[in-house]
Amino acid sequence: MQARNANGNGNGPRLSLSSEFGSVTVEVDHQANGPRLRIENVQNGRVVFLDPLEVASLTWLTHDRLGPFLDPSQTGWSSDEGASG
Repeated sequence: MQARNANGNGNGPRLSLSSEFGSVTVEVDHQANGPRLRIENVQNGRVVFLDPLEVASLTWLTHDRLGPFLDPSQTGWSSDEGASG
């Protein structure tokens, strides 16, 4: 996995993460009522915003519980269904 910092869209530094399986940019967004993460899939341009509770909830999951989210037939990697901003 590769990581690099680049300047974002005025919200602060942007972190880019890439591997052979995916590529995303992550930055803190301050445009809402409170700070949240803005995560963009570089391959298809889809964006999701996660508030601190949503991010913290990821730490509560085991890899077994995360598994279904990584299954393209469950999450629609190739469709427009799923996360939105």
